[in-house]
Amino acid sequence: MLKGLAKGGQEARRRAGARPRARLSTSFLWLGLLAAPTFATEIRFEEVTREAGIDFRHVNGMTGERWIVEIMGAGAAAIDFDNDGRLDLWLVQGGNPFARADAPNEILCDALYHNRSEPGSIRFERISPPSVCSSGYGMAIATGDVDNDGDTDVFIANYGANAFFENLGRGRFRDATGGIDDRSWSTTATFFDKDNDGDLDLFVGNYLDFTLANHRVCRDGYGRPSYCSPEVYPASPDRLYENEQGRLTDVTSKAGLGSEYGRALGSVAADFDSNARRDIFVANDMDENLLWMNAGERLNNTALLAGAALNQDGHREAGMGVAAADFDDDCDVDLFVTHLDAQTNTLYRNDGKGWFTDVSRQLGVAAGSLSFTGFGTGWIDLENDGDLDLLIANGAVTAQRGQPDGALDLPLRQHNQLFVNDSGRYAEVRPVPGMPHDGVGRGLVLADFDNDGLIDALVTHNNDDARLYRNTSKASNWVGLIVENEYGSPAIGATVRLDACVTRDVATHGSYASANDPRIVIGLGSRRGPVSLEIGWPDGTTTTERGLTINRYHRITK
Repeated sequence: MLKGLAKGGQEARRRAGARPRARLSTSFLWLGLLAAPTFATEIRFEEVTREAGIDFRHVNGMTGERWIVEIMGAGAAAIDFDNDGRLDLWLVQGGNPFARADAPNEILCDALYHNRSEPGSIRFERISPPSVCSSGYGMAIATGDVDNDGDTDVFIANYGANAFFENLGRGRFRDATGGIDDRSWSTTATFFDKDNDGDLDLFVGNYLDFTLANHRVCRDGYGRPSYCSPEVYPASPDRLYENEQGRLTDVTSKAGLGSEYGRALGSVAADFDSNARRDIFVANDMDENLLWMNAGERLNNTALLAGAALNQDGHREAGMGVAAADFDDDCDVDLFVTHLDAQTNTLYRNDGKGWFTDVSRQLGVAAGSLSFTGFGTGWIDLENDGDLDLLIANGAVTAQRGQPDGALDLPLRQHNQLFVNDSGRYAEVRPVPGMPHDGVGRGLVLADFDNDGLIDALVTHNNDDARLYRNTSKASNWVGLIVENEYGSPAIGATVRLDACVTRDVATHGSYASANDPRIVIGLGSRRGPVSLEIGWPDGTTTTERGLTINRYHRITK
């Protein structure tokens, strides 16, 4: 939708059902004028998509009908599917969301890339086995070892039937979907150990009840066809599946999740109140966010009282992507959520007991995001100086000024953003060094694809090519950990602590529709010599690893 519409145009758009633009306060406008990106940084990227052998292009099946499903886009995952110590790639494909007699719905398969990288370069070989095809329209991916056999399995959230693929080893997968083929429009999924019994359970977030039959024709303030606001369609309930000896069983009602839900687009699992149980945060689009605190058998939504349901002005926002990490090194997990343009992205600071405060304006992440619609995001130490930066993949959902808006074009291109952590506050670096391209950014995968201790980035784009960016920053010292459970799989839910309170979680969740590197890299800055780390395991026990050599990965097994 074009910017700068008059008040009458905005009212017409509201009546037509098109996505509303948030109201800007005078303080936000003033902050926007002050947002001059002058911060210098050592962070650098280099695009290596073609050289690395990645030739994936997302297909959204546009026909000019303005189906809301086609503007969302899909994610990707970093996954070592053959356990050779190098992270492979799984890219989720879309297709045609509606089969018609005159346009058959050709099934488009996801793409798998085997990592063949050597020191100093990133190289992939596309293998794309036929076993990773499903009949759904691909959206999100989640990774975890569900059957505790030492390799990583994959869940695909679709518009249409969801899919679960059991890893048989050496890049071979078997469709083992069974009873989790919920046919809602699923947009996010997170593996976590809800009951601390040593196996991974699964949360699946659903979006809208949208079908060809209830499709609405919406228009912008100029009367042109436009994609509808998500508020035009009712939300779909989320799902929770409990792992029972490798079989995922729906326990949504039993756990208390059936009563409250919104239009989910992002989810993360973490111990937000420091009680050794994993909780779930859900970022909802134009609905209150949900914070499911784990009480054992049941989960209770405390988001509104905890300060994480709305922003500091008491407004619902268009939550897309989410990141969870201890950005301020105070021993608890904070939250960052990306939103629609004119709403600003939101940083929620945790007090350690599961109570949150919106500190977006105070810490510098609000003003710079006013003009952008953020999707994939992550907290990551890109130059290994010891603190966590923020990277955001942007792409609009309403037409952008100066871009062609033909029936089958996507005038939604925006550039990505980087906010560098400068002593606890964030400063935007614009443009992101080495990321000059505008695109309809959606998924963001953060992973060390060449095992050099610098975290690389892969960005997926709606109806366009995925792009891989190698991190070529001038980096400081670091220590890397491959934290595994007794089965040899990533110990999802374990924590690693350096010194008093530099804490990192073993996780793959977050971003938008994507799964990240489960390994941990802790930046050491100028620190030299061996380091010692404390590992907090999901079962509540702790171990200490002493004398770890810097600038290399170490495998730590429970």
